[in-house]
Amino acid sequence: MKTVINHHRLGDVVVSQTFRARRISISLRPPSIVRLTIPYNVALSDALKFMETKYDWIESGLEKFKEKYPDKIIEMPYSTISHALRYDPCDTSKITAQLTDTEFIVSYPMSLHFSDPQIQEITKRAIDLAWSAEAKKTLPQRVKSLAEEFNFKYGKISLRNTRSKWGSCTSQNDLSLSIHLMHIPNHLIDYIILHELCHTIHKNHGEHFHALLRSVTKGQHDTYRRELKNYSTRNCY
Repeated sequence: MKTVINHHRLGDVVVSQTFRARRISISLRPPSIVRLTIPYNVALSDALKFMETKYDWIESGLEKFKEKYPDKIIEMPYSTISHALRYDPCDTSKITAQLTDTEFIVSYPMSLHFSDPQIQEITKRAIDLAWSAEAKKTLPQRVKSLAEEFNFKYGKISLRNTRSKWGSCTSQNDLSLSIHLMHIPNHLIDYIILHELCHTIHKNHGEHFHALLRSVTKGQHDTYRRELKNYSTRNCY
């Protein structure tokens, strides 16, 4: 039997009472899971008293987890625009990711926890796959629509897993857009696209470029530019 109790000092504690347990034991799992295992013939109150004697050890262990796993842990529920994350601990020896029409599924051995660094790395790759698929469905059509609305001409469009910039425009007016545009609001996606389309006319960031960008954003250029600073291609999970 397994239950979760809210401990006044340690937060959620997973209590597992089983016939196989011969003694009270405490184990820790990243990022901050405390598991208390007790035999069936031991009262929960007695097990909690035992845990009180181990506070220093438990809290020291949890602090070490914070040092070892400093990054944000990706857990369910988590979703992109049209895909939801599903962790699938199963009878396998490998960590794999699969993208369907509605999910990105990360499968891993049951002996591991989803916060394991290798699982988290595969999860990030799966998210990138989802954003890439969504970007292919969304961004080219959005570029076409905005270009037609404001009479811009452009060349090829490429979508890349770029973390250095949101987008770019070549001297041949080819556009490159980061798939990480998919995690920012729609009006800022349009702002980035319009920014690059303006570069098809003005190849620098001079006065004429900014005047054109203010015109096509209906005076919101400076507002959108400030808002965009709240987002980053390097911190997008």
